[in-house]
Parts: sequence; structure tokens; C-alpha cells
Amino acid sequence: MLDTIEFILKILFLILSIVWIGKIMVLRSDKQIVINPLLIGISAILSVLPHHSNTELQSTRIILYILYLLVVCLGLYTMRRKNGIF
Repeated sequence: MLDTIEFILKILFLILSIVWIGKIMVLRSDKQIVINPLLIGISAILSVLPHHSNTELQSTRIILYILYLLVVCLGLYTMRRKNGIF
């Protein structure tokens, strides 16, 4: 079950990463200064975690994927608003 959840989150990770890259290329804003380092840090941690079937590692990867997706969704929401959160 965790494998299925992780696979779905990887697909969402890819889709939202492409959307965020498009926003970076089209719109340049101060919000990206806050959000981009967070996304880079989460992606770096995800890339160095081993891909074993250990339940603890798998749940850690799932939490990091969810955190990444939440940060991207929050960033897209704040960039859409005129008077954003940041």
C-alpha cells in the first residue's frame, strides 16, 4: 500500500515540479526567493535517501513528497493572489 501511495506522490511531484518551473520562467516574484530554497532542500533530501523497502524510510519519503506538494501548492496560491501571504 505504501508503494502505491509513493508512486502516486511521485507522479504529483513531477507534474507540480513542471508547473512550478513554468511559473519561475514566466513570473519572477519575491515569493520565489522564499519557496525555491525549500523546494531545493526537499528535493536534495529525497535524492539521497536510499530506495529500500524499509517502512520507516518509505514513510519518510512519503512525508517529504507531501511536504513538497504542499509548498508548491501554497506557492502557486500566493503567486495567484495580488496581496499574497509573503
